[in-house]
Amino acid sequence: MTSLSEPPFALLLGATIVAAFVVGFLKTSFSAGTGLVLISTLSLVLPAPLVLGLISPLMLMSDPIAMRFYWRRWDTRQLWLLVPASMVGLFIGTWALTLLSEVWLRRTIGLIALALAILQLTVTGRERPLFGERPHWLIGIIVGVVTGIASIVAHSGGVVSALYLLGAGLAPAPLIATVNVGYAATNLIKVALYWEIGFLTRLALFMSVLTLPVLLLGAWLGYRMSRAIPRRAFELTLLAIAIAGALRLLLA
Repeated sequence: MTSLSEPPFALLLGATIVAAFVVGFLKTSFSAGTGLVLISTLSLVLPAPLVLGLISPLMLMSDPIAMRFYWRRWDTRQLWLLVPASMVGLFIGTWALTLLSEVWLRRTIGLIALALAILQLTVTGRERPLFGERPHWLIGIIVGVVTGIASIVAHSGGVVSALYLLGAGLAPAPLIATVNVGYAATNLIKVALYWEIGFLTRLALFMSVLTLPVLLLGAWLGYRMSRAIPRRAFELTLLAIAIAGALRLLLA
């Protein structure tokens, strides 16, 4: 179990407020990319293990909200492939976290964020589905394991699964719904795993619960604005932020 030093209270509170709003907003508007942006930026000012632990309760609390907005619009077949495999990936990723020093964890987060951002830039511009409408079940299982690893190491599993579902030709609403149900199935386990290895502290957990109203505000605004925001321009902005943060983590 890792012992973490707490940052100044004001810094932690400010980071949690920002994280709560971004988690709520992105979970109901774009679904994926929340961790990609937050982890690569907040890790520049807070210890990377603490950032991972801090965001996990926010992700968990946002799941029922996002599922309420997209209830029963998910793809059941894809969930049966992705979720069990993601559980395996979570435990593999947790084992990897226990082996990494904070320096190497920051670099690993930076590398994952950079790779996924570049991959998203490449895939989302395609006009045709990458895998076809019904990808082979083995592809879904492999994607599920990778999703679990990316989720626990960098809160970026949603990007992996969203790119896979986008490549399978899912429309925006079923894609968001499927990704969010996958989140809900794994986030409770992630909170327990972060607590077990010492990444989630009592103060961080308290801060996350304290900022629930901010998360609710972000979720409401995200859902209301999801159709009005120029999707491609906003995605490129998020990816630019993620890439800049990832490069800072790699070069620091």
